[in-house]
Amino acid sequence: MPTLQDYHRAVTATDRRPAVDALKIAVFGLFGETGSILSEIKKHAREGDAYRSFGSVLVEELGDLLWYYAALASSLGVSLDTLFARALGLAIGPTTTFDEIDVVLSNEASRTTLVGDPWMRAAAAIGNLTALAATPEKDNLLKPAIEALRTLVTAAHGLRLRLSEAADANLAKVSGRWPKDQVLRPLYDDDPSVPVDERLLRNYAVDFQEITVRGKKYVVQKVFTLKIGDPLTDNITESDDYRFHDVFHFAYSAVLGWSPVLRSLFKVKRKSDPDKDENEDGARAILIEEGIASWVFSRAKEIDYFDGVQRVDYSIIKTIADFVRGYEVEDQPFWAWERAILQGYDVFRELKARRKGRVQVNLLDREIRFEPIA
Repeated sequence: MPTLQDYHRAVTATDRRPAVDALKIAVFGLFGETGSILSEIKKHAREGDAYRSFGSVLVEELGDLLWYYAALASSLGVSLDTLFARALGLAIGPTTTFDEIDVVLSNEASRTTLVGDPWMRAAAAIGNLTALAATPEKDNLLKPAIEALRTLVTAAHGLRLRLSEAADANLAKVSGRWPKDQVLRPLYDDDPSVPVDERLLRNYAVDFQEITVRGKKYVVQKVFTLKIGDPLTDNITESDDYRFHDVFHFAYSAVLGWSPVLRSLFKVKRKSDPDKDENEDGARAILIEEGIASWVFSRAKEIDYFDGVQRVDYSIIKTIADFVRGYEVEDQPFWAWERAILQGYDVFRELKARRKGRVQVNLLDREIRFEPIA
């Protein structure tokens, strides 16, 4: 169980706020996450038990609130435990854990179980903090920050949310997004028990070529001079070059070591393991991978296919994590998905611009690269 000091250090290690906007980002983050929690409460009040993800979403949002509070503490030049001690009037120090705070708050007879009023007060307090941050009084934010924290913690416990659970979930989240060291998982078929002919190809080149047949454009692909798969079109009324999308499957295979689509295409399903053959390499897994590629593409079109982008929006990666839950690839950290997506789109933009090219797929170096061809 991390102490408040441990948690503050972990936040500092993953803090990517530009110094010039650090305070503003922290305050806006608190405002935004509070709004997200209020939105969840609204949905639950409107839909009742039909809204099943209520609790889990609240835990994640509360964890994000804690992250931004630690970031705000850094911007204000105080420790996170100081903010908590002054907000709650408790003997809290650097070695205090969130679990210890939870125990004290849970034992208070005055703890409210109401949803509306506590969160109304919390929203008002965060609104006041945000308003002051936009004025010349922004150097005097400590007191409103403490008051906002007090109302938020009270409101969270009114919903039976535990700070310790939220903090743990948030640490797992940020370490998966911004780890100290980025070490990719071993390839899923990198095991002596897996026959060589059931392993994804380790190092090869794929030639993409756009051709026109009776006025319609197709993309054909060759590996070792052999055509693979069927000629691809965009399968959409308004052309968007999705016919080059197999490059994303090559990126998933290289960076993540995962691609049911390519296992089927290259006939390297793990037939010797009936469970993996059916569940990891089967039709449903293939559909999930194709769904991920298609869904991400729909988002990528809105931002020029990630051109000039160094980060993939967290909501995209979080949705992918939901897609693959229950499959072997669910153990991939967020940053690995980000790397696979960005590498895939780096090559996709080259193919889109040149209409042909060679893609070097290297599972040993865990990358794909574009090479022009005559």
